[in-house]
Amino acid sequence: MSLNFIKRISFIYLLTLNISCSVQEKIENTDKVLIDIGDSLTAGSGGDGNSMSKVASDSLGSDWTVKNMGVGGENTLTIGARHGGIPMYIKQSITIPKDGSKVEIPSGLYSSYNNEKVLPLLQGSAGINPCRIDTIQCKLTRNQDKYYINRITPASTDYKTKKNSTILTSLSNEKEGVLTIFIGQNGGYASSSELLDQIDLFVKHKGNDNVIIITSHGNSTAEIVKLARDKYQSKYIDLKEYMNTYAIYDAIEFGLLPSNGEYPTVEDLDRMDKNKTPNTLLKDGIHFNSIGYELLGRLRYKKGKELGYW
Repeated sequence: MSLNFIKRISFIYLLTLNISCSVQEKIENTDKVLIDIGDSLTAGSGGDGNSMSKVASDSLGSDWTVKNMGVGGENTLTIGARHGGIPMYIKQSITIPKDGSKVEIPSGLYSSYNNEKVLPLLQGSAGINPCRIDTIQCKLTRNQDKYYINRITPASTDYKTKKNSTILTSLSNEKEGVLTIFIGQNGGYASSSELLDQIDLFVKHKGNDNVIIITSHGNSTAEIVKLARDKYQSKYIDLKEYMNTYAIYDAIEFGLLPSNGEYPTVEDLDRMDKNKTPNTLLKDGIHFNSIGYELLGRLRYKKGKELGYW
Protein backbone atom coordinates (compact mmCIF):
# COMPACT_ATOMS: atom_id res chain seq x y z
CA MET A 1 0.00 0.00 0.00
CA SER A 2 1.55 3.29 -1.12
CA LEU A 3 2.18 6.25 1.17
CA ASN A 4 0.09 8.53 -1.07
CA PHE A 5 -2.84 6.13 -0.84
CA ILE A 6 -2.63 6.12 2.96
CA LYS A 7 -2.51 9.92 2.99
CA ARG A 8 -5.61 10.11 0.78
CA ILE A 9 -7.51 7.69 3.05
CA SER A 10 -6.48 9.70 6.13
CA PHE A 11 -7.62 12.94 4.52
CA ILE A 12 -11.01 11.48 3.62
CA TYR A 13 -11.41 10.13 7.16
CA LEU A 14 -10.60 13.49 8.73
CA LEU A 15 -12.91 15.30 6.32
CA THR A 16 -15.75 12.90 7.13
CA LEU A 17 -15.08 13.31 10.86
CA ASN A 18 -15.21 17.10 10.59
CA ILE A 19 -18.47 17.01 8.65
CA SER A 20 -19.94 14.58 11.19
CA CYS A 21 -18.93 16.83 14.10
CA SER A 22 -20.37 19.85 12.32
CA VAL A 23 -23.69 18.10 11.75
CA GLN A 24 -23.74 16.84 15.34
CA GLU A 25 -23.10 20.38 16.62
CA LYS A 26 -26.02 21.68 14.57
CA ILE A 27 -28.28 18.93 15.90
CA GLU A 28 -27.35 19.75 19.48
CA ASN A 29 -27.88 23.46 18.91
CA THR A 30 -31.49 22.92 17.81
CA ASP A 31 -32.32 22.68 21.50
CA LYS A 32 -30.92 26.15 22.14
CA VAL A 33 -34.22 27.92 21.56
CA LEU A 34 -35.99 30.15 24.07
CA ILE A 35 -39.61 31.10 23.43
CA ASP A 36 -41.26 33.79 25.55
CA ILE A 37 -45.05 33.73 25.39
CA GLY A 38 -47.31 36.35 26.93
CA ASP A 39 -48.87 39.79 26.59
CA SER A 40 -47.42 43.32 26.47
CA LEU A 41 -45.22 42.68 29.51
CA THR A 42 -43.52 39.94 27.53
CA ALA A 43 -43.46 42.07 24.37
CA GLY A 44 -41.66 44.85 26.27
CA SER A 45 -44.19 47.66 25.89
CA GLY A 46 -42.83 50.86 27.41
CA GLY A 47 -39.25 49.58 27.48
CA ASP A 48 -37.86 51.73 24.66
CA GLY A 49 -36.60 48.61 22.88
CA ASN A 50 -35.69 46.63 25.97
CA SER A 51 -37.51 43.48 27.03
CA MET A 52 -37.04 40.23 28.89
CA SER A 53 -36.28 38.55 25.55
CA LYS A 54 -33.65 41.12 24.55
CA VAL A 55 -31.82 40.70 27.84
CA ALA A 56 -31.78 36.93 27.27
CA SER A 57 -30.55 37.32 23.70
CA ASP A 58 -27.74 39.63 24.82
CA SER A 59 -26.79 37.26 27.64
CA LEU A 60 -27.03 33.95 25.78
CA GLY A 61 -25.26 35.06 22.63
CA SER A 62 -25.53 33.85 19.05
CA ASP A 63 -25.69 30.14 19.95
CA TRP A 64 -29.26 30.67 21.14
CA THR A 65 -32.38 31.69 19.24
CA VAL A 66 -34.67 33.84 21.39
CA LYS A 67 -38.24 34.37 20.16
CA ASN A 68 -40.37 37.10 21.73
CA MET A 69 -43.97 35.93 21.30
CA GLY A 70 -45.56 38.62 23.44
CA VAL A 71 -48.57 40.51 22.06
CA GLY A 72 -50.19 43.40 23.87
CA GLY A 73 -53.78 43.34 25.05
CA GLU A 74 -54.27 39.58 24.93
CA ASN A 75 -55.83 37.60 27.74
CA THR A 76 -54.79 34.07 28.68
CA LEU A 77 -57.25 32.41 26.27
CA THR A 78 -56.07 34.39 23.26
CA ILE A 79 -52.43 33.79 24.19
CA GLY A 80 -53.27 30.09 24.56
CA ALA A 81 -54.83 30.11 21.08
CA ARG A 82 -51.62 31.53 19.61
CA HIS A 83 -49.43 29.15 21.59
CA GLY A 84 -51.49 26.07 20.81
CA GLY A 85 -51.92 24.91 24.39
CA ILE A 86 -55.53 26.10 24.29
CA PRO A 87 -56.47 25.94 20.59
CA MET A 88 -59.07 28.17 18.96
CA TYR A 89 -61.80 26.94 16.65
CA ILE A 90 -64.43 28.10 14.15
CA LYS A 91 -67.96 27.21 15.21
CA GLN A 92 -69.63 26.96 11.82
CA SER A 93 -68.61 25.15 8.66
CA ILE A 94 -66.99 27.46 6.10
CA THR A 95 -65.81 26.98 2.54
CA ILE A 96 -62.21 27.98 1.89
CA PRO A 97 -61.93 29.07 -1.76
CA LYS A 98 -59.56 27.15 -3.99
CA ASP A 99 -58.08 30.31 -5.54
CA GLY A 100 -56.65 31.65 -2.28
CA SER A 101 -59.16 34.47 -1.85
CA LYS A 102 -60.29 35.42 1.67
CA VAL A 103 -63.48 34.17 3.26
CA GLU A 104 -65.03 35.74 6.33
CA ILE A 105 -65.36 33.74 9.53
CA PRO A 106 -68.92 34.90 10.37
CA SER A 107 -69.09 34.45 14.14
CA GLY A 108 -65.42 34.89 14.96
CA LEU A 109 -63.04 32.63 16.86
CA TYR A 110 -63.62 30.65 20.05
CA SER A 111 -61.48 29.06 22.76
CA SER A 112 -61.49 25.31 23.23
CA TYR A 113 -61.11 25.96 26.97
CA ASN A 114 -64.53 27.43 27.71
CA ASN A 115 -66.06 28.33 24.34
CA GLU A 116 -65.53 32.04 24.98
CA LYS A 117 -64.47 34.31 22.13
CA VAL A 118 -60.78 34.94 21.56
CA LEU A 119 -59.42 38.03 19.85
CA PRO A 120 -56.05 37.51 18.19
CA LEU A 121 -54.40 40.00 15.81
CA LEU A 122 -55.43 43.09 17.79
CA GLN A 123 -51.87 44.30 18.39
CA GLY A 124 -49.73 41.67 16.72
CA SER A 125 -49.64 38.28 15.04
CA ALA A 126 -46.65 36.59 16.72
CA GLY A 127 -46.75 32.88 15.95
CA ILE A 128 -50.15 32.69 14.24
CA ASN A 129 -49.36 32.41 10.54
CA PRO A 130 -49.12 30.25 8.61
CA CYS A 131 -51.92 28.41 10.40
CA ARG A 132 -53.65 25.17 9.51
CA ILE A 133 -57.16 23.78 9.33
CA ASP A 134 -56.93 20.02 8.89
CA THR A 135 -54.28 19.66 6.16
CA ILE A 136 -54.93 23.07 4.59
CA GLN A 137 -52.25 25.69 5.21
CA CYS A 138 -53.89 29.08 5.63
CA LYS A 139 -53.45 32.69 6.65
CA LEU A 140 -55.66 34.27 9.33
CA THR A 141 -56.30 38.02 9.09
CA ARG A 142 -58.44 40.64 10.80
CA ASN A 143 -60.05 43.76 9.37
CA GLN A 144 -62.52 46.07 11.12
CA ASP A 145 -63.34 43.57 13.86
CA LYS A 146 -63.95 40.74 11.39
CA TYR A 147 -61.79 37.67 10.85
CA TYR A 148 -60.89 36.18 7.50
CA ILE A 149 -59.01 33.13 6.35
CA ASN A 150 -57.53 32.07 3.05
CA ARG A 151 -55.51 29.15 1.82
CA ILE A 152 -51.90 29.96 1.01
CA THR A 153 -51.45 27.61 -1.93
CA PRO A 154 -54.23 27.57 -4.56
CA ALA A 155 -55.82 24.20 -5.26
CA SER A 156 -58.12 22.61 -7.82
CA THR A 157 -61.16 22.52 -5.53
CA ASP A 158 -62.69 24.48 -2.66
CA TYR A 159 -62.36 23.02 0.84
CA LYS A 160 -65.35 22.81 3.19
CA THR A 161 -64.51 22.59 6.86
CA LYS A 162 -66.47 20.72 9.48
CA LYS A 163 -68.21 22.53 12.31
CA ASN A 164 -65.96 23.35 15.27
CA SER A 165 -62.79 22.98 13.20
CA THR A 166 -59.59 23.78 15.09
CA ILE A 167 -57.11 26.36 13.83
CA LEU A 168 -53.56 25.28 14.60
CA THR A 169 -51.03 28.09 14.58
CA SER A 170 -47.44 28.09 13.40
CA LEU A 171 -46.28 28.53 16.99
CA SER A 172 -48.17 25.41 18.10
CA ASN A 173 -45.54 23.30 16.32
CA GLU A 174 -42.60 24.87 18.17
CA LYS A 175 -41.97 22.71 21.22
CA GLU A 176 -38.20 22.65 21.33
CA GLY A 177 -35.92 24.35 23.84
CA VAL A 178 -37.17 26.37 26.80
CA LEU A 179 -40.57 28.04 27.17
CA THR A 180 -41.26 31.02 29.43
CA ILE A 181 -44.98 31.41 30.22
CA PHE A 182 -45.77 34.92 31.42
CA ILE A 183 -49.56 35.34 31.33
CA GLY A 184 -52.43 36.58 33.48
CA GLN A 185 -52.31 40.37 33.55
CA ASN A 186 -55.25 40.80 31.16
CA GLY A 187 -57.61 38.20 32.60
CA GLY A 188 -59.14 35.30 30.71
CA TYR A 189 -59.72 33.19 33.82
CA ALA A 190 -62.42 33.18 36.49
CA SER A 191 -60.29 32.07 39.44
CA SER A 192 -56.73 31.43 40.58
CA SER A 193 -57.16 27.69 40.05
CA GLU A 194 -58.40 28.31 36.52
CA LEU A 195 -55.29 30.37 35.72
CA LEU A 196 -53.10 27.52 36.97
CA ASP A 197 -55.15 25.03 34.95
CA GLN A 198 -54.52 27.07 31.81
CA ILE A 199 -50.78 27.28 32.55
CA ASP A 200 -50.82 23.49 32.93
CA LEU A 201 -52.27 23.20 29.41
CA PHE A 202 -49.42 25.33 28.01
CA VAL A 203 -46.91 23.02 29.71
CA LYS A 204 -48.73 19.85 28.61
CA HIS A 205 -48.73 21.05 25.01
CA LYS A 206 -44.98 21.69 25.14
CA GLY A 207 -44.48 18.05 26.03
CA ASN A 208 -41.77 18.47 28.67
CA ASP A 209 -41.08 20.54 31.77
CA ASN A 210 -38.35 22.79 30.34
CA VAL A 211 -40.36 25.83 31.39
CA ILE A 212 -40.21 28.96 33.49
CA ILE A 213 -43.49 30.29 34.90
CA ILE A 214 -43.89 33.99 35.77
CA THR A 215 -46.94 35.65 37.31
CA SER A 216 -47.61 39.36 36.89
CA HIS A 217 -46.48 42.04 39.31
CA GLY A 218 -49.75 43.87 38.60
CA ASN A 219 -52.62 41.60 39.56
CA SER A 220 -51.04 38.50 41.06
CA THR A 221 -52.66 37.41 44.33
CA ALA A 222 -51.43 35.37 47.29
CA GLU A 223 -53.59 32.47 46.11
CA ILE A 224 -52.16 32.55 42.58
CA VAL A 225 -48.63 32.63 43.98
CA LYS A 226 -49.28 29.70 46.32
CA LEU A 227 -50.82 27.53 43.62
CA ALA A 228 -48.08 28.31 41.09
CA ARG A 229 -45.26 27.85 43.61
CA ASP A 230 -46.68 24.59 44.96
CA LYS A 231 -47.05 23.18 41.43
CA TYR A 232 -43.95 24.47 39.68
CA GLN A 233 -41.63 25.07 42.65
CA SER A 234 -38.15 26.09 41.42
CA LYS A 235 -39.46 26.77 37.91
CA TYR A 236 -41.66 29.59 39.21
CA ILE A 237 -40.91 33.32 39.54
CA ASP A 238 -43.08 35.50 41.78
CA LEU A 239 -42.50 38.78 39.94
CA LYS A 240 -44.72 40.79 42.26
CA GLU A 241 -42.66 39.90 45.31
CA TYR A 242 -39.38 40.65 43.53
CA MET A 243 -40.49 44.01 42.16
CA ASN A 244 -41.90 45.10 45.52
CA THR A 245 -38.80 44.19 47.51
CA TYR A 246 -35.39 43.59 45.92
CA ALA A 247 -35.70 45.02 42.41
CA ILE A 248 -34.77 48.65 43.02
CA TYR A 249 -31.81 47.68 45.20
CA ASP A 250 -30.62 45.35 42.44
CA ALA A 251 -30.93 48.24 40.00
CA ILE A 252 -28.54 50.25 42.18
CA GLU A 253 -26.15 47.30 42.59
CA PHE A 254 -26.12 46.65 38.82
CA GLY A 255 -25.39 50.31 38.10
CA LEU A 256 -28.75 50.90 36.45
CA LEU A 257 -29.50 53.63 39.02
CA PRO A 258 -27.04 55.91 40.82
CA SER A 259 -25.92 54.89 44.31
CA ASN A 260 -25.94 58.47 45.61
CA GLY A 261 -28.90 58.05 47.98
CA GLU A 262 -31.41 59.44 45.49
CA TYR A 263 -33.04 56.03 45.09
CA PRO A 264 -35.31 54.54 46.19
CA THR A 265 -37.35 57.72 46.39
CA VAL A 266 -39.85 58.42 49.15
CA GLU A 267 -42.62 57.59 46.70
CA ASP A 268 -40.86 54.34 45.76
CA LEU A 269 -40.65 53.29 49.41
CA ASP A 270 -44.28 54.18 49.97
CA ARG A 271 -45.36 52.00 47.04
CA MET A 272 -43.15 49.14 48.19
CA ASP A 273 -44.78 49.33 51.64
CA LYS A 274 -48.09 48.83 49.83
CA ASN A 275 -46.73 45.83 47.86
CA LYS A 276 -46.52 47.82 44.64
CA THR A 277 -43.71 48.18 42.12
CA PRO A 278 -41.69 51.42 42.56
CA ASN A 279 -42.54 54.11 40.02
CA THR A 280 -38.84 54.43 39.24
CA LEU A 281 -39.07 51.07 37.44
CA LEU A 282 -42.33 51.78 35.60
CA LYS A 283 -43.33 53.49 32.37
CA ASP A 284 -46.97 53.61 33.48
CA GLY A 285 -49.09 51.81 36.04
CA ILE A 286 -48.27 48.33 34.67
CA HIS A 287 -45.56 48.40 32.01
CA PHE A 288 -41.91 48.63 32.98
CA ASN A 289 -39.43 51.15 31.68
CA SER A 290 -36.09 50.03 30.28
CA ILE A 291 -34.64 49.52 33.76
CA GLY A 292 -37.63 47.46 34.88
CA TYR A 293 -37.37 45.17 31.86
CA GLU A 294 -33.62 44.85 32.40
CA LEU A 295 -34.27 43.64 35.94
CA LEU A 296 -36.99 41.24 34.77
CA GLY A 297 -34.64 39.90 32.11
CA ARG A 298 -31.78 39.38 34.54
CA LEU A 299 -34.12 37.70 37.03
CA ARG A 300 -35.36 35.26 34.38
CA TYR A 301 -31.82 34.64 33.10
CA LYS A 302 -30.68 33.83 36.64
CA LYS A 303 -33.59 31.40 37.04
CA GLY A 304 -32.71 29.63 33.79
CA LYS A 305 -29.10 29.38 34.94
CA GLU A 306 -30.19 27.84 38.25
CA LEU A 307 -32.33 25.30 36.40
CA GLY A 308 -29.47 24.33 34.08
CA TYR A 309 -31.24 25.49 30.93
CA TRP A 310 -28.20 27.46 29.78
